[in-house]
Amino acid sequence: MKYLFRNLLAPLALVSFGMLSGAQATPELLSVAIEGAMEDGNEHTGYSFYVIDGDERYRAVRGNAAHDMPLSDEHMFRIASITKTYTAATVLRLIEQNRLDLDRALAGLISTEFDTLLRGDGYNTNAITLKHVLSHTAGLYDHGQSQHYINAILADPQHVWTRIEQVTAGMKWGDPVGAPGERFFYSDTGYLLLGHMIERTTGKPLPLAVREQLRLDKHDLTATAWERGDNRVVPQAKRAHQFLAGQDTHAWDPSVDMYGGGGLVATMQDVARFYELMFAGKIFERSETFATMLSPDDLPAASPYRLGVFEKDYGDVHVYEHGGFWGTLVFHEPSSGITIAGAALQQEDYPKLVKAMAAFLAGKPRKD
Repeated sequence: MKYLFRNLLAPLALVSFGMLSGAQATPELLSVAIEGAMEDGNEHTGYSFYVIDGDERYRAVRGNAAHDMPLSDEHMFRIASITKTYTAATVLRLIEQNRLDLDRALAGLISTEFDTLLRGDGYNTNAITLKHVLSHTAGLYDHGQSQHYINAILADPQHVWTRIEQVTAGMKWGDPVGAPGERFFYSDTGYLLLGHMIERTTGKPLPLAVREQLRLDKHDLTATAWERGDNRVVPQAKRAHQFLAGQDTHAWDPSVDMYGGGGLVATMQDVARFYELMFAGKIFERSETFATMLSPDDLPAASPYRLGVFEKDYGDVHVYEHGGFWGTLVFHEPSSGITIAGAALQQEDYPKLVKAMAAFLAGKPRKD
């Protein structure tokens, strides 16, 4: 889901800032960046940040005192579309095992039910490849960007959506946005289909397949779990209260964003650690797999997306990143080796996350 709402900020307070190890320079830079962006005319903004800078670890957390909701670095957030990195990484792990192929046509990877739906809306599933779907270049309309979908969620936040219901709605609300490989167009619908493909390939529910393929438990990512269907329970008391247009979404059914385009809940520490592990070459078996993930080869020239990650510049800061609808974001900067993950309690404060994290990285020395 994308960032479709603005305004209505609830009062926030309860500040804590901690240095886990290392010299003072990094936490001071982080503090200055946060003050310059997250404050930004509203002293009540709430957030959680976690930084990995070599062997050093830093955090900055402030919760929601106005709603009597303190926040700690142990709180888990619905990370929304950051989940796409995990979904894409799982697909790439299956490619390493020769169970999937980037050039394979969508028609051979999805069920007859999904294939019939797509063909009925004008999609040539024999021309769309797995790589097209991973890179958001399949021409798939995005149900998550539809105002129809937003209205439906706001009207009934407790509705339990199924994957087929969401894809069906997407086919009803929109048509193909381009030929396969022609252009970048962000599509949650495509990543729902990737989750479906993972289940068909592994014979396991998506949460269990991702946990197994990415070896989340082996990597001690114990504060990362799918909100539904996982073998690791998300304690409701540890899940952060995330606000949208002034509404507390804590009780909203997770199925609004759960099937591969979103669905994971994690601490900012675990999100940062996953990205650190990925860029350290510890998620995939072969370095070539990670190179494929980040390669722009055969993608439209203007596309900012690779396979599960964005590649962007913020001034002189060059990062690989992914954001999430509820107000979450992770950056990895190759030149400094720094990874930073952040979450805002107010979804509307997502631009402040971008500003704070880019400003922090801009102040750090580069290896090159």
